Amino acid sequence: MEKKVSVNNTGIDSAGLTADYMQAIAEFVWNGFDAGATAVDINFKSNELDFISSVSVTDNGEGIDMDTIDESFGNFMDSIKRSSFQKSSSRLKGNKGKGRFSFAAFSTRAVWATRYRDARSGSILEYAIAIKSGSKDRFEFTDKRVSQIAQTGTEVRFDDLFGVTAYSFSSPEFIDFLGREFGWFLFLNKDRSFQIRINGDPLRYNNLIAQHDVLLIPVTEDEKETVFKATFIRWVHKIGDKFYFYFLDSKQKEVFKELTSFNNNAIGFYHSVYVESSFFNSFYVNDHEQSLNLFEGSSRNSSIFRILQSRLHDLVRHQQKRFVSQHAASLLIETFEKNGIIPEFKESEQGQAAKADLFNVLKGIYTAEPKIFMGLSKEQQKVNVGVIYLLLNSNKRKELAGLLTRTISLEGEEQLDLRKTLAQP
Repeated sequence: MEKKVSVNNTGIDSAGLTADYMQAIAEFVWNGFDAGATAVDINFKSNELDFISSVSVTDNGEGIDMDTIDESFGNFMDSIKRSSFQKSSSRLKGNKGKGRFSFAAFSTRAVWATRYRDARSGSILEYAIAIKSGSKDRFEFTDKRVSQIAQTGTEVRFDDLFGVTAYSFSSPEFIDFLGREFGWFLFLNKDRSFQIRINGDPLRYNNLIAQHDVLLIPVTEDEKETVFKATFIRWVHKIGDKFYFYFLDSKQKEVFKELTSFNNNAIGFYHSVYVESSFFNSFYVNDHEQSLNLFEGSSRNSSIFRILQSRLHDLVRHQQKRFVSQHAASLLIETFEKNGIIPEFKESEQGQAAKADLFNVLKGIYTAEPKIFMGLSKEQQKVNVGVIYLLLNSNKRKELAGLLTRTISLEGEEQLDLRKTLAQP
């Protein structure tokens, strides 16, 4: 049987479909998790010449109910996806039904073989849906029948491939892309054994995570406590253009995201924070305070959320200082030595002690505020370090501490730490 989509083929093509096969595959993987899957398999077979005839993405989700096929496949830009989460990638997010057509980036035909549990009979039914890239405004589907497989799920098979080989789906670039796209989601669901497998091999993403911390943040208002689970991840490489707080409801659906306050730095502090709570189940992102009287919900203007924001920024600030102190500060000193920014020191015991003192002070200042050494030319860096060195060796350490604490916006504890660093060695 054949049915028509609510827009013509030209309209679909002009809607901004991806031309990248990696993004297209990622969209189908997300669709699997979107359908409640815990495992998604990307499978392909190749010959000795690296040729592949087809690729498939298979999930163990709830399948596609034939009663909703008109809404699922007949509408365009109005998908009825029942998300259990929201995709994090700006490239793939919010496709509103476009995702099922992304196969056209590397294939001329896609076939969905799906199994779902019929609400009336309780039986597992199966049928197939097919779309061709040359006529995306139409889809064909077979009659439903009782499945011999007692588990729901969907396999999407892509035929008549072009522009891809077996290496395309096994290359380090493809693996790294999937890791950056799905690593956070798999990490958050590691206790539930969520997996992506490529020809049976689990996708590895731990190599992308340099550090992670999970903590509970309780916020109390009117004697009622709301608990938020915050997962901080520091990435080995930059995984996006910006760094965000991602706010997820109890089903891990992304309700919204907002920038952290640590985006304007060049110290390699690549981070994301995922905040989970039932608090976001009825959260109105764009509502003003006065409109909330009509709803049983909260918004960004609520006091609980404002307290949460403050604690999250404290969390990231602490993690940045930890990162700078343990990693970036040492790298700064190495760079300064390599570029000739550090003054010459005698090889004597006294000279090396003075050098160690300068290094310690530079690291302390950099930990307190990395921006002090950012965006400066080599000459400016040399002058700054030279002035600091002169003040350290002219009984002006206290004056340097006062100057820095007046120049840098520091909290009480941070000022104390800096003063301790600048105390006479």
